[in-house]
Amino acid sequence: MRPFRLIASLMLLVMASLGTAIAQTSIYTVTVPVADTSAAVRDQAFATGLTQVLARASNGADPRGKPGYADAMKQPGGLVQQYQYARTNGANGAPLSLDIVFDPGAIRRVLAVGDAAAAAPKAPVLVVARDAAGKLLGQQDLSPLAQMADSRGYTIVVPKDGHAPDANALASGDPGAVATVARQYNTGVILVGRIGDDQTDWTLVSAGKTTSWKDSGEARAALLTNGANAMADKLDRQFAATQGGSSSGKVWVSGLRSAADYAGLLSTFGNDPAVKTVAPVGATADGVLLAVSANAPLARLVAGYASGGHILAADGHDGADLAVRWVP
Repeated sequence: MRPFRLIASLMLLVMASLGTAIAQTSIYTVTVPVADTSAAVRDQAFATGLTQVLARASNGADPRGKPGYADAMKQPGGLVQQYQYARTNGANGAPLSLDIVFDPGAIRRVLAVGDAAAAAPKAPVLVVARDAAGKLLGQQDLSPLAQMADSRGYTIVVPKDGHAPDANALASGDPGAVATVARQYNTGVILVGRIGDDQTDWTLVSAGKTTSWKDSGEARAALLTNGANAMADKLDRQFAATQGGSSSGKVWVSGLRSAADYAGLLSTFGNDPAVKTVAPVGATADGVLLAVSANAPLARLVAGYASGGHILAADGHDGADLAVRWVP
C-alpha cells in the first residue's frame, strides 16, 4: 500500500478509535529563619518550608489549592526527613535558621492526591555501570546506589544476565540504542557509569536527552550514594519542569511506520486517565499531529511516556506545541 494511502487508512482508524548535574541541591531542601528552638517555632518552620517545597515541586504554582495540601499541613513534621539548626548572627532578621530536608516520596504523594498523572508509578532506571577494570557491576555491587535511589523514589535495574547494552551508544543518546533498551526493559531512563576507586563518571539518559557529571574524593560507597542523589535531583527537576504549561495543545509524533505503531500510540494516550480527548489533525508518511486535551500539563504527560520507554524527545515541528518520536 502506498504511504499516503496507508496513512489515510490509519487516520480513519485513529478517529474511529479515539473520537473527538554534579550533585545538585535538592528541591526538597529549604532553609527557614527561626527565632528559637522551641517546638512551636520549629513546627511553624516546618509548615513554612513545606509550602515552599510544594511550590518548587509544582514549578512555582501556589500549592495551597491542591487537594492534598490541607491534610499535609495538619502535621508537616511527618514529611520531614531531617533538620538542623544553624546560627545566622541576625541574618534574615533571625538569630537562627532551620535547614529542613523533606522526604521526596512524601512530597510526591501530597502532589499526587487527586492527580492520576502524578500518582502514576515511575519507570525504573536501568544502570549500566562498569568498574575501572571493565567489569559490569550487578545489583549487589551497586547496593549503596540502589538504596539511596529507593529512598528518593526511584527503582534501579541492571542488565539481564550480565549482558550490557552498548554503554557508549547510550551515553551519546543514540536513538537506536535507547529504543532497544526501551523495548527490553520498559524504560527510557538510563544511568551509565564508570566507577573507579575514588572517581565516578556518570551520564543520565532521560527522554532521549543526556546529562553528564563527575565525582571524586570519596570511598566507592559514598560515590555511589552521591551518584544516586545527583540522578534523583536531575530527574526531580525534570519532573518539576513539566508541572506547568498548557493542558491542551498539539503534539507531533514521528517515527510511525505501521498500523501496529499507531495502535501502540493510541493505547498510550487512550489508557492514560489524565487524557480527556485526543484527535488527529494532520499526518505525513511517518507521523501524526494530535490535538490533545488533558487534566494535566501536556509536558508532564509526554515526559511520563518518555520515561516509560514509549516516546523520546524530538526536534520541534511546525504547528506543534510538543514534538516526540515513537519508540516501537
